[in-house]
Formats: sequence, structure tokens, C-alpha cells
Amino acid sequence: MTMQTKIKNQPIKDSYNRRIDYLRISITDKCNLKCVYCMPSKGLEYFKEAEILTDEEIVRFIRIAHNHGLRKVRITGGEPLMRKNIISLVSSIKETGIRDLSLTTNGITLSKIAGDLKAAGLDRVNISMDTLKAARYKTITKGGDINLVRESIKEAERAGLTPVKINVVPIRGINEDEISAFASLTFKENYHIRFIEFMPATRNGIWRKERCVSSEEVLEKISTLGNLDSFEFRGRGPSRNYRLKGAAGIIGIISPLSDHFCGFCNRLRLTADGKIRPCLFSMEEIDIKTPMRNNATDKDIDKLFLHSIKVKPQRHLLNENTGATRIIKTMSKIGG
Repeated sequence: MTMQTKIKNQPIKDSYNRRIDYLRISITDKCNLKCVYCMPSKGLEYFKEAEILTDEEIVRFIRIAHNHGLRKVRITGGEPLMRKNIISLVSSIKETGIRDLSLTTNGITLSKIAGDLKAAGLDRVNISMDTLKAARYKTITKGGDINLVRESIKEAERAGLTPVKINVVPIRGINEDEISAFASLTFKENYHIRFIEFMPATRNGIWRKERCVSSEEVLEKISTLGNLDSFEFRGRGPSRNYRLKGAAGIIGIISPLSDHFCGFCNRLRLTADGKIRPCLFSMEEIDIKTPMRNNATDKDIDKLFLHSIKVKPQRHLLNENTGATRIIKTMSKIGG
């Protein structure tokens, strides 16, 4: 099916026959933590407020993309809960007809508004938590309180933002000794524990290839806990999913380096300052903010959306060139 003949509201396919129906939107580059693998060593100069897409601009773009079959939106940051009026923004996005609306957060303030987010239309949350140890959490995040995150996990469950997904980035020499402990959480709780390979996406000097704990190593450690059964959810995503025998929850493995999922990547990214990135690790960006503020029509923005799909690359080149820091200044500027 070509772009010209596609049926309205059906997902459009890119040049490599991948269905593009998922948009990750960074709504702020601000964060209330300074995680060692995310924040540049010299700190971060945040976007000025005028540089950030407004609620109306975000919702307008989603509405246009939804006409081309956009079904899934994930709100990211920075820390998205630092955005003013986050509740009304969630509500407005859901009202466009988006079927699956989720949010990734560090969980520091989630407990206060989990119920309000659910009522506004949010379906579920991913919570980033790279250790189960309070002192280590404080070190990794440079001052964060893990008890606030634990309370947010509980409140997310009470509110029905489930299944709660917990994102863990294993880094050799920092937290790789906790892989089994995280996996063990799934025995009693219906958590989705997602282990994400450490990527070269920061300019603070911490990334080295030997610090990346491969997905194969993660699986080896988890397999000592019991038999692992693999399965796929409906629709293909980046996570390879497993369940320990007798466990209530799920273990997900996301391996952008050792076993990339580019062949069925279904996503685009929209940065906080209004640029579409067809691939996280690509120099290509399509500016939609400037045209919007220069009175572009919906048809004009529609063409930019279609162009971003057309230029989406077949795959990233991280394994050929791990110097991704020339492409990514920091993840919080693009959206995690």
C-alpha cells in the first residue's frame, strides 16, 4: 500500500515496509535527578520556555499523525511530570483518539498525581529505577530518594496504571550485581521488569563498551532463578519477553546494541523543541515547530510527517560507530 493510496487512519508504512504507528514525545528536557548515565558531567543548559512545544502544538501534531494511523503515544522527558499542566495535556492527547497512551517517569513525584493521570486518560507508566538499594540510588541519581519511587509504584498500581513497567539499565561496576534481585520481583508481583542495554548516549565520559552488560549476560544471570519461557505480546516491540516459571510478572530484554530491533521499529520521536527524529541514533531531524509558528497549514505539517517516515533509516549504526555522542548530546534533550 503506497502513501498515496493508504486508507485514512490506517498505519502508514515506511520504505522498509515497517508500520509506523508509535510516537515518543519529549515534553520537557528538565529533570529533578542527575543520573550518572544521563546527565552530562558539566550539567545541562535547559531549553528556554519559548523553545518548547506548547500543549496546543503537541496536540495538533498528534491529531495530524493520528489521521495516518498513529495508535500509540509515549510521553517522556527529561522528567515529564515537571511539565506544568501535565494532567490537562494528557487529557487533550487522549481526546485525539490515541488508543494507547503511556508515560515514562523517574517516579519521584508520581505518587502525588497517579490517580489524576489515570482519570485524565493515561493507560500505564514506566518507572526508571536502576537499583533497589537506597544508598546506591542516591549515588546513581545524585541525591534521589528511592522511597519516593517505591511509593509511586504502589500508587500507580492503586490507580490502575498497570502493568507497571520498571526500567533497569545494568552497568558494569555500578549495578549489574542486582540483575537477579530485580528479576526476582516478578515472582510475587505482576511487574514488567525491563533490562535495557547501556547505550553510548551521554557526554559525561561514563560510557565504555566494557561497561555494557549484554542481554545474553542478563539472561544467563536470570536463568539461575528458574526456567524461562519466552513469548511475544500482540504487536512487536523492542522487548524480548520472558516469564520465570511460576512468576506473576514479566521480564523484558531490550538490546539496542547486541541484538537491535531495527527490522521492526515502528516509532518516531518528537523532541521537546519540536523536531521529529526518525531514528534515535540519526542526524536527521525534521523541524515542525518553526512551520507551525509561521502559520503552516495542517496540510503542510502533514507533508512533514510523511517526509519523516520516508527518510527513516533502515537501521542505526551503533555497532559500526559507537561514537553516538556526536549525534546525541544527552537523552533528556531528545526523550528517553
